[in-house]
Amino acid sequence: MGQVVLSEAIIDRFGIQMDRRWMVVDEKNRFLTQRKVAKMTAMSVVEKTCIAGQWELEISAGGSAQTVSLSTHFSGETISVSVWKDQCEALVASNDINQWLSEKIGINCRLVFMADDYHREVDPDYAMAGETVSFADGFPLLLTTQASLESFNTHLQRPIKMVRFRPNIVLSGSSPYEEDKWKRIRVGNMEFSVVKPCSRCVMPTINPQTSAREPEVFKALKAHRAVGRDVFFGQNIMPLSEGVVRIGDKVEVLE
Repeated sequence: MGQVVLSEAIIDRFGIQMDRRWMVVDEKNRFLTQRKVAKMTAMSVVEKTCIAGQWELEISAGGSAQTVSLSTHFSGETISVSVWKDQCEALVASNDINQWLSEKIGINCRLVFMADDYHREVDPDYAMAGETVSFADGFPLLLTTQASLESFNTHLQRPIKMVRFRPNIVLSGSSPYEEDKWKRIRVGNMEFSVVKPCSRCVMPTINPQTSAREPEVFKALKAHRAVGRDVFFGQNIMPLSEGVVRIGDKVEVLE
């Protein structure tokens, strides 16, 4: 789904509060993304609210919108869903929501939600025991920098926007790819460990306006951001506590 831009964000043990806690799965309960279903680029969350502790979001797709409420559209039924090699327990939405989603993206699917008390552990090779992540690919947060995007765009005939890399936090004021050397940073009053470069798939090649793939983007990544067989852009980071980050926060490199 499309990005939601925030002036400030609460960071909890999953990452940004409620980010990637919702997921669409196929008939075999496997996660669906734009990598497989390009039409999902046309979907966006246009509103997100919390009323009396219950979250609601409004999904926009194909010229219409649907409000989804945890209290109204989730009965407590749970299913086992897969995210890459991980099996996770998730709450499943009601049939009317799932039918609407299926019609909009053209594939039988269901909307699921990760409950507050569920624990999906981060890869222990990069995190301490007990650290958790939502339905994200592998880590709570992805950091990128504006300088790195501007540098990368010099290798493209048509510059792309940061949304293609789907970051949670975007920093400005650094040198291109300076983040590759960071190990620990402070953003405002919060500290984060920089744990792993983000290896990239075909996602940055998908034009969010047209859903078409633009292979020249991946060619540029392979030419300028390759390490071995992988290409990298951005850094996966872990919050060392819970708190709030805001646009305009000072960023310090601690290590």
